[in-house]
Amino acid sequence: MSRETDARMVVDQLLKDAGWDIFDKSQVSTEETAADDRADYLLKSALTRPLCVVETKRFGKDPYGAKDQTLPYAKGLGAPFIILSNGHEHYFWDYGDGDARPIMGMPSRADLEIRANLKIHRKGTLQETLAALPYPETFWFRGEQAEARAYQLECLRRADEALAAGRRRMLFEMATGTGKTLVIAMLMKRWFQSAAVSRVLFLADRIELAKQAKETFDEYLKDWPSELLYGGKRSLQGQIVVGTLDTVAAQLGEGGFGHAYFDLVITDECHRSIYNTHRATLGHFDAVHIGLTATPSPGELRWVSDKERQLVKNTYMFFDCWDNATKQGKPTFSYTIQQGIKDRYLAPYKIYVADTQLTIEGTSWNEEEISATDWGRRAESEDRLKTMLDEFFRIETPRLQERPRKTIVFAVSDKQADLLVRLINRLLPDDLCLAIASRLNVSPGQVRESFAEKITSYTNNGDPKPAINRFKYDPLPYIAVSVDMLDTGFDHKEIETLLMLRPTKSAMKYAQMRGRGSRICPKIGKTEFWIYDFVGNVARFNDSSIDYHTPKEIGQGGGGGGGGGEGPGNGWVLIPEGQKDDHIQNQHLILVGPEGLQMDRKTYQDEWSAKVADLHKADPVVQKILAGQPVSEEEWEALRRRLDAPKNYFSEPSLRKAFEQPTGSLTDFIRAALGAFKFPTHEERIERAFDTWVAEHSASIKPEQATMLRLLKQRVLAGDTIELRIFSQPPFSIYGGRARMEQLFGKDGLNQVVEELNILLAA
Repeated sequence: MSRETDARMVVDQLLKDAGWDIFDKSQVSTEETAADDRADYLLKSALTRPLCVVETKRFGKDPYGAKDQTLPYAKGLGAPFIILSNGHEHYFWDYGDGDARPIMGMPSRADLEIRANLKIHRKGTLQETLAALPYPETFWFRGEQAEARAYQLECLRRADEALAAGRRRMLFEMATGTGKTLVIAMLMKRWFQSAAVSRVLFLADRIELAKQAKETFDEYLKDWPSELLYGGKRSLQGQIVVGTLDTVAAQLGEGGFGHAYFDLVITDECHRSIYNTHRATLGHFDAVHIGLTATPSPGELRWVSDKERQLVKNTYMFFDCWDNATKQGKPTFSYTIQQGIKDRYLAPYKIYVADTQLTIEGTSWNEEEISATDWGRRAESEDRLKTMLDEFFRIETPRLQERPRKTIVFAVSDKQADLLVRLINRLLPDDLCLAIASRLNVSPGQVRESFAEKITSYTNNGDPKPAINRFKYDPLPYIAVSVDMLDTGFDHKEIETLLMLRPTKSAMKYAQMRGRGSRICPKIGKTEFWIYDFVGNVARFNDSSIDYHTPKEIGQGGGGGGGGGEGPGNGWVLIPEGQKDDHIQNQHLILVGPEGLQMDRKTYQDEWSAKVADLHKADPVVQKILAGQPVSEEEWEALRRRLDAPKNYFSEPSLRKAFEQPTGSLTDFIRAALGAFKFPTHEERIERAFDTWVAEHSASIKPEQATMLRLLKQRVLAGDTIELRIFSQPPFSIYGGRARMEQLFGKDGLNQVVEELNILLAA
């Protein structure tokens, strides 16, 4: 039978890992006299003041049950915090502000001191301190006095109430264009001022979005410095750290961010970011977690992807917003696009739907079959595109005659985008071309050549920002043809038209694309925006809009998708104009990114190693990364562009697939190629997955359940896949098999265990 001393040996090591000197009695004392007994450990500040009582229990005994025993110790010693542990499961208890909560590791001395100091600076309880702080009815932002909107203030109130009630996880759903980042900046300021938090981590899933967020924070939170985190660069400075999940995931080891470093962790677009690869990353931090998303909750749109529906459910569960009884998510705060339109904060929109026969049915060309899902990704017909664009100009011309309108065209691939730009510029009606030239005081030829422009991640040798700025700030181009570039994170109020030539089965993606036009812009007299849908997205997601126009009944088509990947066949097939007649009907399609190079995984790995070895000889940025030295933003971006280029496209997504390391960052892959870093083994990833699951569910895990989970982990380490049938086989059959497992976990609960563990193992 295990003893408490066994658990203490583990706790000793965990304290050492967190930087505590367990042999220094001014830091850690044991068997400290408290109340009518002795505290196992007392952690002390640099001034030797009591910080935290640590109570240990033997392996297998639920440490949460030691709350009543330990609380008198902490109060008697004057320690504001308690940690309860059995060596495997740990709870942190800030007993003045909420219940004990699971943690994945021990806090450092410095982090505990900061948390203790926060409590000292409050004016009474946390609830009293928040209540004494007025809400910002008006404020200065970007040189102008702004008035807080009613829903923004309501969001702040809901967040304050949740925090005061001891809630540690919250989810805010706010439609694109309603100012999620500004609202979270307002909330951060309140919580800084009320000493609720001291350090904040803001996570985005792309560095461009992280930069945009930092700009807002720098403007609104001038008194609280922010730091943008780049790959290859470690920085523990700044009260606000802004970065991507990938970058932060690479900085959790020795010398990186500790479990209690941040008091607040905010995950932007959390439906996309949180699963599958970064659940463990978020679980590392013992902090208040807030998820932000513009994705509508199920019910506003029809969700056609079961995988996406499950992902959203998992996100609700992570943020403690899933109602098992009603099987619905209940976010802490929600403000939908329909509410925004009703309140006149967002622009209403109209939808025009049309499809073509070739798009729906496919065709054959030179004895090769081209399916409906091939269009745009491995084959294209100029007649097909021209049919759709002729229809677009037929309907849109009256609006363009009133005034040219900034338009985004969502395309499938880089090659299709090139065709679209050429055809749009060619098909621009002559009278419109002359009218625009006169309006802008430029030559008609300049309008004809610049009316539309392609903007993809490969534009301008991998630096599309100048092209984005031209589209955003210059009169020309009026139309930007985008490939997976402007559908998220691109905020420009003057967008009045969206042309959907890219199909998707992702309700998230559709909501993001739709949101590009939702912002109101009084400067240009924008009162609405239009969606032209030629790929069946509107019907697929049952988007009703405000006013609906359709020339024909919408067909359902087949297939349809929203993921990337190479299509079948060899090379790009272009059917020249005049070779395949087409006419308006209906359509669907699968999206892929720019064409990449398919090759054997081993060949790709070897070429990566050779590439990094060559760069190490002469590239100072790679040399800095190997040495652990800071890398500037310009250096990092230039290196990324050099690597993510033909022929291999050495990008993070490609490298993760090739090396089967879903959480690896570019820095990790560079250091691994040079022998300075080692990815976790398969066994280590399994251990981490189970530890994460146990940490998240430790409040409800019973000893018999824990025994079965340990058996399950051993079977997975031996190579078994987690499926329900495994519980009818040894060793589970010895303990009563699947029936016993369902008795222990419940039938639905067992299904949930299988599902959640498989998600974590896939990360």
